[in-house]
Amino acid sequence: MARMGLSSFPRSPFGSFGGLGGTTSTPIRVLIALAPITIPVAYMVYLQRSLVRHTAASALICPPDSLSSGSSADGTSDNKEALPSDVRHHLELYVVARERVASAAVPVSSLRPEFISKKGNLSGLLDSYVGATMAAFSWTPQALLLARMGAAVADPEAYRRSFDADYLAACRFRPGDRVCGVYVVRSRSRSKGRVVLDLAPPEGWTGPVVGGVLVVGFDIDVDRTGRGRRNEREREREGKGKGGGSGKDEGEGEIRFVNETVMWREKEGGKATLLEGWVGRWFHTMMARWLVVKGVEAVTGGKNE
Repeated sequence: MARMGLSSFPRSPFGSFGGLGGTTSTPIRVLIALAPITIPVAYMVYLQRSLVRHTAASALICPPDSLSSGSSADGTSDNKEALPSDVRHHLELYVVARERVASAAVPVSSLRPEFISKKGNLSGLLDSYVGATMAAFSWTPQALLLARMGAAVADPEAYRRSFDADYLAACRFRPGDRVCGVYVVRSRSRSKGRVVLDLAPPEGWTGPVVGGVLVVGFDIDVDRTGRGRRNEREREREGKGKGGGSGKDEGEGEIRFVNETVMWREKEGGKATLLEGWVGRWFHTMMARWLVVKGVEAVTGGKNE
């Protein structure tokens, strides 16, 4: 293809480009100056709209909100799970910010086959989902910055390894495991479908220290009693009634994947956390939505639409 020179382009009605024979008009100067900003912003707006279709997000700041407004009824972790005892018992001394992002309902039958046993039980799903979200996080600008900030820690090699894809894929997220540099697994519960990770930088850390925790996992609703199922006639029409289909329970349920972030600081003298300002919260929520979507794609093989 022949290379097209600048002279091949039609002359702008606003005048010629500065430095190429003439003065640049104000509209063109503004467009050129804004191009590096408006292109990423336009993409971020598109990405935000796409993520909103697949996730739901909520946030509260206490005070003025009450922590009781984030009830466990919607899957939000309770205060005992999310907050250390010194914060729980002296809430009047702290500002607590909570953000919860949940995926749209995913049919259990759309999960990759290796997660569903012959009895319909889920196996390995928690580790795979948490590992996928943390692996996605490891490529964000925030994580890349964290990786560079670990040079002064007591064991920099172990610190760097905690960001590696192979390490995260093999991790079973047992208490004490370090993940992406500054997160340490506090607890995991297969029955609850949750892994709780504390923000706990290693010895020798010289960066900022923020009180915080991540609660990552899923909520599942499989109707094992038959309530709410389609009647037998409807199932027969689809070939899934008597003598049709596998009859496994996993096809009857739905699952929602959850990432929850909790941060706190002292009221007196504490620096505002990222979730307290609307700009920081907007960016963080968008990243959390993206992590949830990437996690869902990993455990469904991209089948979830």
